[in-house]
Amino acid sequence: MRRILMMMFVIAVTVPALLVAAPAQAPPRFQTVTLHIFNRVFASFHDKIRISLKEEVRVGDTEYTAQLIQYVPEFDMDLKSHKIVTRSPQPKNPAFEVVVRKNGAPQDTAWAFMNMAPHYTRKSLLAFIATKIEFANAPVMVSQDTLAQRIMKRDEEKH
Repeated sequence: MRRILMMMFVIAVTVPALLVAAPAQAPPRFQTVTLHIFNRVFASFHDKIRISLKEEVRVGDTEYTAQLIQYVPEFDMDLKSHKIVTRSPQPKNPAFEVVVRKNGAPQDTAWAFMNMAPHYTRKSLLAFIATKIEFANAPVMVSQDTLAQRIMKRDEEKH
């Protein structure tokens, strides 16, 4: 009887300890993204920039600049409101909103995706693709998209 009571006590003490959830992993803190830029009119144009949130950089030797205004870790769109939302703080489908300016005046807003080819809107001149994301507290994330892989390989061969 004593043995049964002791076993029940051990079970009662250890089972709740096993049920305690592991501490949640902190979401990766975004630092920079590497974007490749393409031009609708000049098919041979290609530029590569490394940019952080709110930073504005010149695109090639043009009068255009690109400013990264938003990072969305898991891009999704609410189909009723047409608003961009994120489903989680983990970078499962990362996307970046970029404002394009010409001589300081906003011309376009574009999205750069990590897992999707660059796309042009009806009015856009430039398109972007994200190939690498650096985080402050997590390993670097490199795109597995086949086009992004070809772009990165071509870029490595040039240098």
